[in-house]
Amino acid sequence: MIYQYEEIELTLKLSYFAKIHLRELENILQIDNDRKYNQDYIFYSYIVYIVDFWLNSLFPDEQKIIFLRIFEKKTYDCIAIETGYSNHSSIVRKYKKIVKKIYNIHNKSI
Repeated sequence: MIYQYEEIELTLKLSYFAKIHLRELENILQIDNDRKYNQDYIFYSYIVYIVDFWLNSLFPDEQKIIFLRIFEKKTYDCIAIETGYSNHSSIVRKYKKIVKKIYNIHNKSI
C-alpha cells in the first residue's frame, strides 16, 4: 500500500499510542486469552513494526528530529536549539525532507 505524506505523519504519531496499547493488550492476553483482542494486537503490532522499520532506515540526526517532533511534541524552535540548527525554518525544511525520505523508503519497500 502506498502511503501519502500526511499518512506517514499520522502513522508516526499513532505509533506512540500503539506502543502503549500493545503493552496493555499483552497484559490482557496474558491473563485472558480472549480472541476479541487479536485484531487490535495485530493492528498495533503492525504500526509499531512499520515505524521501527522507518526509523531504523534514518540517520541518527534524522531520528532525533522525528523523535523530538513526534514523540516529545517539541516545537520547531525548541528542536532547532536542541540540535544546533540556526533557526526553526531550517528544522521545518529538514523535517519535511525526513518525512519525504520515509515516504520514499516505504513506497520503495512495497
